[in-house]
Amino acid sequence: MKRRVRLVVAPLVAGAMIAAACGGSDDSSDDTGADEEVDAGGGEEPADEPADDAEEPADEPADDGDEPADEPADGEDDMAEEPADGEDDMAEPMAIQRGGTLTYLLEAESDTWDIPGANCAVSCITVMNAVADTMTIVNEDGGIEPFLLQEFTANDDFTEFTLVMRDGVTFHDGTPADGAAVYRNMIEMASGTLQGQVFFDLLNGTPLNANNPGAIEDSIVLNDDGSVTVSFNKPFATFGNNLAGRTGWLLAPSFWDSETRAGDLAVGTGPFIMEEQVRGEVTRLVANPNYWRMGADGEPLPYLDGVDFRPNPDVSTRRATMQSGDADVNHDSFGENREFWEGEWLDDGNGLVETDPAREVGYLMFNNSIPPFDNPDVRRALTLCTDRNEYLTFRAPGNALANGPFAEGAAGYIEDPGFPQFDPEAGNALFDEIGRPDVINYGTTDAPANLLTAELFADMWNRNCGLNVAIDQFAQSELITRAITGQFEVFAWRNHGQGHPGLELVWWHSRHAEGLALNFGRIVDPAMDELLFESWTTVDRAEIDEIAKEMNQLFADQVYNMWLDTTQWSIPYRDGVHGLQHITLESGNRNQQAVAGRVEVDEAWIES
Repeated sequence: MKRRVRLVVAPLVAGAMIAAACGGSDDSSDDTGADEEVDAGGGEEPADEPADDAEEPADEPADDGDEPADEPADGEDDMAEEPADGEDDMAEPMAIQRGGTLTYLLEAESDTWDIPGANCAVSCITVMNAVADTMTIVNEDGGIEPFLLQEFTANDDFTEFTLVMRDGVTFHDGTPADGAAVYRNMIEMASGTLQGQVFFDLLNGTPLNANNPGAIEDSIVLNDDGSVTVSFNKPFATFGNNLAGRTGWLLAPSFWDSETRAGDLAVGTGPFIMEEQVRGEVTRLVANPNYWRMGADGEPLPYLDGVDFRPNPDVSTRRATMQSGDADVNHDSFGENREFWEGEWLDDGNGLVETDPAREVGYLMFNNSIPPFDNPDVRRALTLCTDRNEYLTFRAPGNALANGPFAEGAAGYIEDPGFPQFDPEAGNALFDEIGRPDVINYGTTDAPANLLTAELFADMWNRNCGLNVAIDQFAQSELITRAITGQFEVFAWRNHGQGHPGLELVWWHSRHAEGLALNFGRIVDPAMDELLFESWTTVDRAEIDEIAKEMNQLFADQVYNMWLDTTQWSIPYRDGVHGLQHITLESGNRNQQAVAGRVEVDEAWIES
């Protein structure tokens, strides 16, 4: 495989990670892979069952009914306060109206707001983004800009970052959100089981190592002028992306000090205050009267009086609730509903939130550390025996076939990276040469939809290549435990698609492949390790794209996963709802659009 050796490439970096609040940089996005879904900050959601049918841990099971889609043809969110029914662009913008409570249906409940160790997936992220501002934000071009921070700067080799908090911001409990609060937040995140993965490369080493109690000392420093310096022992150009996700949510010292914080309501600086959570029913937010930001009209935010987030794991119930007019916004990654949302729903004058090209991918995840899938020839032969289009037809109709971890339009996408295609004759020939496993153990949760998918693959592999498959069913609650501990051979998953290959490091780097591993597939590949760290050395989008393409080709060559389809979330909203996923940036740039179902409600408003 062709390799390039590059150290820090991006000569413009003193300001590259974006210096002042009025400037943008050339970096990119979402929760080291740790922040987007371990979301250790990294972007993952487990996927062994349709995301709509189960609570999503930081990683979510592969959505058996998830249907990726190209961007909605119509009804994208109104970024200029246009009517949701798609009125002519030349029409005079409607005046923003204040008041009202937005009812937002979520696919899952969240069990804690204690983020450093939380499996905070899409539903949790959606709520937290309304309650706790992130320190940085990703713009539409993938650049990192200061958001809650006044300044965010990096040194020339991306090993030292300076965080300067803006003046005058207060937490919901009335205490100052100052440099000391930023420092405390960094300490808490770095000490967390999951968020600590983001800080693995602190100057003095990882704080997660029990034999290294001094890791944080001199690595995270509160300076005399109130700024905070975070230093790493290697280039970490993606740190700004982490601060735009879970790692960057600023929470109050009172929350950190609470002995019961695992069950407490979150206390942030965001546009909405968390008033109550009735588990399984509603998480109720009310407007923050002291919020620091102004909207596009120059008026104080938020416009809404509040937001009621209502979790319901049943996709059909959520759709019916939207159709009856009893909710304003809905989470939906279930493919069978896509035709309705993009057709009849829009025809009736409603809307769909615009999505970013970066999307998650559904796949069969192999445990590369144990037989039979520690043998790349077995992985390749099984892929040759798999008619992935048959899977799309029966289990994900209308979805786009995936040949790699990056969706079309995202960094690293290649239409044909060389991933093995369906060829049962070649698959049988390879199995005849290397020998067939006595049995393949396919793990799946006990959800009916997932069992159907498991049975489809079992039948396909037997029919095409004479393989014996045992289906191992278990409770949804066991899914993450089995993934982290490596107690599986193969099961369906959904992950990645964070918009930056560097955010995938915790999921693919060999150092995260042992013990309680976030590299669930136990991928150990020096070439992959080198590419992942190389992606941390630059903010140049073209270089990041080239690095990601090499990762894509490496996955195709070694078949570490069997890619199935890309995921397209549908976030439908009713006519009369405006401003979803609209964030007014001081730079004048547009913010990144919705990634993996995560939608901002900061500037949402409702027609009375």
